[in-house]
Amino acid sequence: MEYLAVSPSYELARRYRAGILTHAERTRLPADFEDVLAVYDDLGDIQRVSFLDWWSERGLTVFGYEGAKPRVQRIDNLRSNRHRKAAQRLQGFIENDWTEQGQPNAMLVSIPVGLTKTQITRQLGKLLARYEDEHRVLPARKAKYPLVGTRQRKDTLFRYLFVVWVRCAMPRQPLWRVGARAKVSDTYSRELDAGARIARGEQVYDRSVLAVLTSRAWSRGLALAENAARGRFPSYDMPDHAVEPNTHDLWDMIYSRRRWKKRIKPR
Repeated sequence: MEYLAVSPSYELARRYRAGILTHAERTRLPADFEDVLAVYDDLGDIQRVSFLDWWSERGLTVFGYEGAKPRVQRIDNLRSNRHRKAAQRLQGFIENDWTEQGQPNAMLVSIPVGLTKTQITRQLGKLLARYEDEHRVLPARKAKYPLVGTRQRKDTLFRYLFVVWVRCAMPRQPLWRVGARAKVSDTYSRELDAGARIARGEQVYDRSVLAVLTSRAWSRGLALAENAARGRFPSYDMPDHAVEPNTHDLWDMIYSRRRWKKRIKPR
């Protein structure tokens, strides 16, 4: 989700579906834009949605989910003097157990426990008979967008993403300063101060190495984002029709989203 949020191709798809593309943006549409639109139609606008809401509404159905096995279970007991927390327990079931099971189609039924087993079975059978056959299936376990490759280290993926954020925030700064700020290297980022004034010839080797590492991280971060917009993740090979980012526009988008996330963050 975070990589989709910084993908130039995915942002063009968002603006296209919203009907707000400018003429200049139309000239930037990639040759494989239909592929990007297909992914966007599955995953939706992610600029103003929390991860949990997005995962529940969009991600869960297309990324596949081998979670808890769907089962019949009791949510609560209702009695004349014990029902005040029923709604709360039902909400908890929906947000936890039901989601962990992959959100299978389910009926919410009230079973008067005073009925005989025969009566309960017969009445449940009638309810199930009204349910259309196409809805009486469990969620598919096979992901429409499976993870690709073997390089899926979370720390590395977030490090590359952070480099994209910092590079867009500091577009005119030398790459080594970006790398120092983004802590792209456990070794060289610690040796260099991103804001320090460097005398000519001082720490030339360290800065050169860090600049190279930062450039590679920037390229990989963009490749990850552009591949994500095409339904492939994580992949470090730049797509043939990747959209070249405008760092100024990309930072406006990143900064705007970060401010929105801070406003909705629980205090």
